[in-house]
This record gives sequence, structure tokens and C-alpha cells, in this order.
Amino acid sequence: MIFPDWSGQLFFCDHDPRPPAARELHVRPVAYRVARRFVEMHHYLGYAPLGAKISLGVYYREHLVGVMMFTHPCARLEDQEHTLELSRMVLLDHCPRNSESRALGLAARWVKRNMPEIRRMVAYADPAQGHRGTIYRAAGWRFLGPTEGRPWSHSRR
Repeated sequence: MIFPDWSGQLFFCDHDPRPPAARELHVRPVAYRVARRFVEMHHYLGYAPLGAKISLGVYYREHLVGVMMFTHPCARLEDQEHTLELSRMVLLDHCPRNSESRALGLAARWVKRNMPEIRRMVAYADPAQGHRGTIYRAAGWRFLGPTEGRPWSHSRR
């Protein structure tokens, strides 16, 4: 399968002279292999999580401009059956202000409508990358506090 170069889609595929607005974004499921490739190309970690439960594409019109991948929670004490963890989220840099918060809100509504067994969604901001969780709070998510930053092999993960 040949994957398009998503980095220039908004500039080369859209002939609308006005820039997109965050309210024009929408989400819908996208195949794992497409989401994985998008994350590999555009996310700062450069790899996608294995075993995503659902991958949602963020679209401006028909153009894929972002991806969110949800998995089972990595914290063993979380309810594995009724909780989703946002493991990767990446939107192209050309997306307008507030796009991340808009996409998070749309994703939460999509999950509520299409996955009624899910009662809780969690996400983690990476302070090493300068992330403070602002987009989550703007989307109506609650800040529960910082994690202790223990290694993956810790027994109480």
C-alpha cells in the first residue's frame, strides 16, 4: 500500500483560499495501519503503540490532518475493560488554533456514542516535551495530578 505524504495536503489539495477553522474538523475511525504510518511520520516519538483498540482520524473536509490512537490503559490498576487511554495524538502543524482540543472533544463524543461500555478516558501530557495538559483541560477533561514517573517495569505500574 502506498501512503500519501500528508505533510502538504492542506496546501496542495485544497484550493480554498481561507485557512481552515477548528470547527470544520471531524473525526471518524481510520485503519490501524494508516494511523500507525501517520504517527511514524509526524509524532515526536516516531512509533505507534501496539494493540490500539480504536484509531480515530481527524479530518478537515476529506483530508486526514491528524490521528488519535486509544489503547487499554498501561496502568494495571485502571479498569481495563471500561477505560481507554489516549496513547498517541498528533495533528499536522497547519491545523488552526484549538484543533487539538476540538479533536479531543469530538473523540470523547464519538466514544460515548459508539463504545457505550467505556466509562472513562485517560491521557498523559509529556512535560519533557513542554506539554502541560492545556489541550485536555480546554476540552473539558479533568486534571488529576502528575504521575510519579516510574519505569515501565515497576510492580505498581
